[in-house]
Amino acid sequence: MADKGKHGFVRSVRRFFWLPRDMPRRPAAAGPLVRALLFGLAMGAVFAVFTPDDDVVTPSLMTVIVWVAMLDDVIKGVRHRWPAFLTSWAVCWGLARLLSAKMPGLGDSHWDEFAASAPATAVSVAVFVEITRLPQNRRL
Repeated sequence: MADKGKHGFVRSVRRFFWLPRDMPRRPAAAGPLVRALLFGLAMGAVFAVFTPDDDVVTPSLMTVIVWVAMLDDVIKGVRHRWPAFLTSWAVCWGLARLLSAKMPGLGDSHWDEFAASAPATAVSVAVFVEITRLPQNRRL
């Protein structure tokens, strides 16, 4: 960071939020996100089975694994990165709440939480990938 000069950190933060206009923006690759989803589902299932119900660690940790993968794509500069990330987060949260409220027999165990979080996380990955595939606006 010493070679970036006095304002290197400020430039890095600006680039995180506002990419340069001439930087190419590609759609998000589905492969790494699907791998992160499968890894998250496996970790969520392991935590759901092997942790006691009064433990703090929950299967919703799988959503954090997927969100970190999405945030990596946001940092790389995919198309429509912030709307895709925020929309996928909202879809995941809303669908998980809806499923946990509407699925009969869901209690307070980790396995029940996994049953609601798994499809919501999968749908959020699909929403993120599809939003980044929307055509990019052309500026005149």
